[in-house]
Amino acid sequence: MLRRCRGPAAAGLAVLLLAACPRDGLAQIAPPVENLTVDELISYAIANNPDLAAARADVEAAVGRLRQAGLRPNPTLEMTGQQNVAGPDNNVTVGVTLPLDLNGRKEGRVGVAEGELQLRRAQVAERERRLRAEVRRKAGDRLAAARNLEFTEALLTVNSEALGLVQKRVREGAAPPLEESLLSVEFNRLEAARQMLESRVAIAALELRALAGLGPDVPLQVRGGFDMPVAVPRARALELALGARPDLRAVDAEVVMARARIGREEAEGRWDASVSVGYQRQETGFNLSGLTDRGGTRPIQDTFQMVGGGITFTLPIRNRNQGNIQAARAEVQAAEYRRQIQELIVRQEVAAAFTQHEAAQRALGIYARGVRDVARQNLDVVRGSYALGRISLLEVIAEQRRYIEIETGYTDALKQAYDAAVEIERVISPPAR
Repeated sequence: MLRRCRGPAAAGLAVLLLAACPRDGLAQIAPPVENLTVDELISYAIANNPDLAAARADVEAAVGRLRQAGLRPNPTLEMTGQQNVAGPDNNVTVGVTLPLDLNGRKEGRVGVAEGELQLRRAQVAERERRLRAEVRRKAGDRLAAARNLEFTEALLTVNSEALGLVQKRVREGAAPPLEESLLSVEFNRLEAARQMLESRVAIAALELRALAGLGPDVPLQVRGGFDMPVAVPRARALELALGARPDLRAVDAEVVMARARIGREEAEGRWDASVSVGYQRQETGFNLSGLTDRGGTRPIQDTFQMVGGGITFTLPIRNRNQGNIQAARAEVQAAEYRRQIQELIVRQEVAAAFTQHEAAQRALGIYARGVRDVARQNLDVVRGSYALGRISLLEVIAEQRRYIEIETGYTDALKQAYDAAVEIERVISPPAR
């Protein structure tokens, strides 16, 4: 009897086991993914994302094309027969022709296929890189919405209690009905905000399920917070990015494949030859009889058997594949330009990611030192003053809205710092954790 394990260790073990098991399709996935870290969810997504599965199938197709490119052309077997309808003559011919595949034709095909395989593998690595970043971003979206939801619910609880007290004071005649109306509006506004934040949390969870290849009804809980350390210093980041980015490897593979295509087209424009051998059996005669050496008669007919061979040359006199060679050379230039553009993009992305991260860290420092604690204290003081009858309810509501704005801004700053760290990981493309 199987027992179902729970807890972080069980969830992590489930991810590893599911990633190692062969799968025939999404219908066979039954993962216990209720409680995973972001890293565990990334591992699961890499193993089960349908888009990645399609990319890996493209790699297998490229492996098959590479195997096919290394095969020589098949020989051809030709068989013919003739029968004279007005006489006894007949003729049977059997011939075999073998293309020689000369002047680097095989090497050209193999070079292009090897370049394609290298490109497909780099594309899989690039999709994995983007998937890691996308899962982390969606997890950050869910964290941000959950944090805003948490303090909104806390404010709702306080406002609900305050609304009950105000309603009691209004019934007793100690407060005007306007205060009840004002607080009721604020309470309903917070309730509407709570509903919207709940939907954002749910939508982020649905998007995470889709990235992981899960159905929308599969239970999924992701552990963790906004802590996303940047382990690589800025001075080292560009060197790592230029050496590890799979999108750079992909454009390098395009250059290799384009150059190999030149060799293939040049080989197709050279001379080639085919060797053929044949056997012929011929029966021929006349509708007459002749005398034998013993004085008898027999039909004038005999059988002849012949073997022969030959060689056929393809001479590139008029068509030397000039157009395809010219196109292949142009493709090399285009691939080299794309390589230059991609390197510029990598440099720009690394610089932008670190600039964004440094700005987000400065903003977080400001919130931590002189904004959030002061805003909370101000709200407590204003509530106390209202309880003592020194200020109006409108001032309490205004201060509460300022507090909500500050807490929402702090959530945005946390999310920006988190996204910047995710972006640094994405643009550097370090090895998987």
